[in-house]
Amino acid sequence: MGRGYSRRLDVAATNHQCFVANTSLLEDPLLFSPRQSALAFSGVLLAIAVVGCGGSSATLPAPPLTNPNEIITRSATGLTAIQTLHFDVAVSGSVNTSALGSAGSGLGLSGAIKLDGTTASGDVDIQKQALHVSASMPRLLGLTADIIQVDGYQYVKISMVGPKYTKSPATALPISTAAPSASLDISSTVASLQSSLTAAGVTTTLVGREQVGGRESYHVSVGLPKDLINQQLGAVGGGAAGDAKIDTLTVDYWVFVDSLNPAKMEVKASSSTVGNLTVTLTLTQYNQPVTIRAPADSEIQAS
Repeated sequence: MGRGYSRRLDVAATNHQCFVANTSLLEDPLLFSPRQSALAFSGVLLAIAVVGCGGSSATLPAPPLTNPNEIITRSATGLTAIQTLHFDVAVSGSVNTSALGSAGSGLGLSGAIKLDGTTASGDVDIQKQALHVSASMPRLLGLTADIIQVDGYQYVKISMVGPKYTKSPATALPISTAAPSASLDISSTVASLQSSLTAAGVTTTLVGREQVGGRESYHVSVGLPKDLINQQLGAVGGGAAGDAKIDTLTVDYWVFVDSLNPAKMEVKASSSTVGNLTVTLTLTQYNQPVTIRAPADSEIQAS
């Protein structure tokens, strides 16, 4: 027989001996009455179930989370432990060219632009402040883009501009690297943000648990007041935002049950002035090795 089978026999024998040793006291009539024996026997069974008589220990699974705010907060604070990740973005719907201002007219576009089939995917190395992103917009003149950031430089290639990358100094990624105080910093930031959002009327609801990429995930629905959304759009866009207003917006957020890392986010927006969009972001391959290299010199446009 194999070693594994022998090991299981040894463990079984050990647990049996331990059971006998613990229950032998029950046979002594001087120590236990029938009622006391029954109680003691139940206690012995409980002890064996919990500690296995010291033969092997099993960590009980953490109880499921039921508070949607706690799920969101813990997924956000856990971001400080992430070193690498992969993401995929899918966009569908349409946007009105009038909402693009001069950018739309400069490209000779008019009416509504279909964005179905628009995708972006990439790898991010937070510790090295490196990334590689590829994007495609087949409905927008077949536009493609490739962005590489590594070793302090950023390389961008856009199909409508030319076949080579342009090189420029890198910009800081909008994700902080892990540090001893990072967990504390993000915890306080999240707590402050949560208080502000609650005061503004933002609500969260735990929809349930669903599969995302074959893994069990919490599904949280986030309700955002329309006035708050448009206020934030105006603050970000300034005068460029013009009359752009969001009529409805829904946000759904999934978090992996086993790791509490963000799994997916889906945003659906509807606007009579901007258009109707659905954006889905999926996050996978946390802390997996990634290789991000600069393009060859022959692929870079001479400055």
